[in-house]
Amino acid sequence: MTLRSMISKFREDENGAVLPFVGIISIALIGATGFGIDAARLMIMHASLQRSIDAGALSTVARLDTNTIDAQLRKFTLANFSNGEIGATLDSLQWTISSDNTTLTVNATASAPATLMQILGIETITTSATSVIERSTSGLELALVLDNTGSMAGSGLTALKSASNTLVSTLYGDKAVAENLYVGVVPFSQTVNVGKAHTDWLKSGSLSALDWGSTSWNGCVEAQAVAADDVSDAVPSAKPITPYYWADGTNNDWITVDKHGKKTYDSTLNETNGPNKYCPAEVTRLTPEKAKVLAAITAMKAVGNTHINVGAVWGWRMLSPKWRELWGGDMTTHELPLDYNTPHMNKAAVIMTDGENTMSSSVYTAYGDLSDKKLGTTNATLAVTELNNRLAKVCTEMKNAGIIIYTIAFSSPDTATQNLMRGCASQNAYYFNSPTSAALQTAFKEIGNSLSNLRVSR
Repeated sequence: MTLRSMISKFREDENGAVLPFVGIISIALIGATGFGIDAARLMIMHASLQRSIDAGALSTVARLDTNTIDAQLRKFTLANFSNGEIGATLDSLQWTISSDNTTLTVNATASAPATLMQILGIETITTSATSVIERSTSGLELALVLDNTGSMAGSGLTALKSASNTLVSTLYGDKAVAENLYVGVVPFSQTVNVGKAHTDWLKSGSLSALDWGSTSWNGCVEAQAVAADDVSDAVPSAKPITPYYWADGTNNDWITVDKHGKKTYDSTLNETNGPNKYCPAEVTRLTPEKAKVLAAITAMKAVGNTHINVGAVWGWRMLSPKWRELWGGDMTTHELPLDYNTPHMNKAAVIMTDGENTMSSSVYTAYGDLSDKKLGTTNATLAVTELNNRLAKVCTEMKNAGIIIYTIAFSSPDTATQNLMRGCASQNAYYFNSPTSAALQTAFKEIGNSLSNLRVSR
């Protein structure tokens, strides 16, 4: 039967069935048209929803604070969500974050009123989207240069260890070994302990010329005698180092000599008595292993006075490529430190102190006794000024080499020291004034976040 005959038949039909038929056809045609229009609107709405939660999640993780995730996520998502002039609304926004705070997962739904599809009983069109943002560490060599002086004893050292662990956890997440992440720890007092294994760095015969009594050299070193060398990354083969040795005498009586000239040594010679007095914990060389870094933080102990510049210059020497193959351990295994400006790698140092540089006539330091004039003077105030100047020079040299420096002034040191630490930082935002333990925790957490980068993993 032809289409014309079918039409004629319906015209002749006495039952009037043609009207329902035409109605059905009309509804079908309108529904098909409505489907096309609403399908296009649905695509626009989905694209807007996906784009907004990606942007919202990225912005939230960049400022990650687990206490404000919900508020921040909603703020940034709504700021980026566009209804595309179709009357769309954001219906739900849910999120979860992994236990190690490294991965944020966001799920959202949106809806808009249907148009011609309402004829078919479909009132709204809906869509959903998911975004997973993973916080990942960029390639990084990091030296943690941390104040281990006597003023940090007790709650100060406890706060520093806790804050340092927070930074390490932020960088490593739940990974025991992180890819392209190498962290070292440089505890400092008025000297730095490079480790007993590095006798080959010392001036020939310098160890054997000293009376160590019932103990031996613990690894601490003096500063370079020439000022220019003391603020440089010169290697030991060019500039051999003198071992730190606090002789029997001023504020450190550990040898008794009888009338016959026989020497008797104190039975206990350690970091509070003897030739290694005030020698801090040994540095931990750059390593990719989280457990080694955490162990180094646990091993820190509070002894001695403050030479921030000595800690800083040894932090630089841990990051300087001139020292490649010298440190040993994981640094030799991974051929560290890498060259400056190695693609996709950064070098950074965190330098933290709780007080100003100090120099007195009663304390032997990396510069010997004050009377030795190794800082150019026997005046304690002028000696401190020289220490400050050397710190400023080391910071400048490190920054000129491309090393990113973060600094922290903990427990309200004097204004001059705060200004010195602020000037040492790579930029003002990288300086943290942390008068309390809580502020110190926040500072280390923010530094950890700053050292992390972001990627959309799905």
